[in-house]
Amino acid sequence: MKKTLVKLGVTIAVLLFTIFHFDIDFDLVFNSIQNVYFIFIAVFIPVLINPLIGNNRWKFFLKVQGVNEKIGTLIKYNFVSLFMGLALPATTGSDALRIYFIEKKHNDYKGRGGASVIIERLIGFLLLAILGLVGSIIVSIKTGSDKTIYILSIIIVFILFVFVSLKNRWLFTKISNFLIKVKRFKKVSNYLHSLYQSLNLFPIKKSLKYTIPLILAFQFSTIVCGYLVFLAFAVDLPFYNHLAILPLIQIISIIPVSISGFGIREGSFVYFYRILGVNENIAFFASLLYFSLLVLTPALIGMILYLVDKKEFSRVI
Repeated sequence: MKKTLVKLGVTIAVLLFTIFHFDIDFDLVFNSIQNVYFIFIAVFIPVLINPLIGNNRWKFFLKVQGVNEKIGTLIKYNFVSLFMGLALPATTGSDALRIYFIEKKHNDYKGRGGASVIIERLIGFLLLAILGLVGSIIVSIKTGSDKTIYILSIIIVFILFVFVSLKNRWLFTKISNFLIKVKRFKKVSNYLHSLYQSLNLFPIKKSLKYTIPLILAFQFSTIVCGYLVFLAFAVDLPFYNHLAILPLIQIISIIPVSISGFGIREGSFVYFYRILGVNENIAFFASLLYFSLLVLTPALIGMILYLVDKKEFSRVI
């Protein structure tokens, strides 16, 4: 409870700082949107395109570990997790719920459901950072600005280090032995051991050929969504600017210090897009619209699915 209150406090504080520091004018929000049809086009990304791409890759990550699940069930879990995860920290709080749902249903495959989500996220963030790096290099060539190149390079190196650590046998033996010896919270330590074992044994190389195109398509679609949002505000920046900035903002938003990344994301939008000459008000409202499209819209679908099928989710929960 205390942690939730702290995160809520951070969320409000960062949002208020952004609003007052950049003198955000809420009266301009409706006047700023000039091309509504771009928003209607963008809605198709989180409602139709991303669920099909994202859940097909999740299905594959489960399948290579021997866990077979219907695509319809995974889509339902994903939507409902987004709805229930709105109150959780950062923008990836719903992942914890996805893990919980899939692990509950496939109790005989402890750790494998969690491993599928974690590996999916790690590869996703790696490719997202690489996309951002490509965009940053193009920006550097076009304008001479290289502000995001070094940050994204560090993120890529860090994620690669995590992958190497997961596959390191010496480290695996040490951590496994430690988890086995833990006497308190035995259930938790046993699950963590199963999860870590599944991560260590996960056939990453075997998965990449099929999943990389899907993950790239998913991450690229979120950047296209941001591009369409700014077009709705009549801000026609070259696409490579969004390619450089949005991946970094998405990665920053996963830092678990605020509720659903609120405040962190808005501040990042205002800071980075202001450098490109975008009005602070537009950048702020673009951030809210971007979040509404990618998270709140599918979360609304998740709420409907949850209410329609309460019995199923009460069994899982």
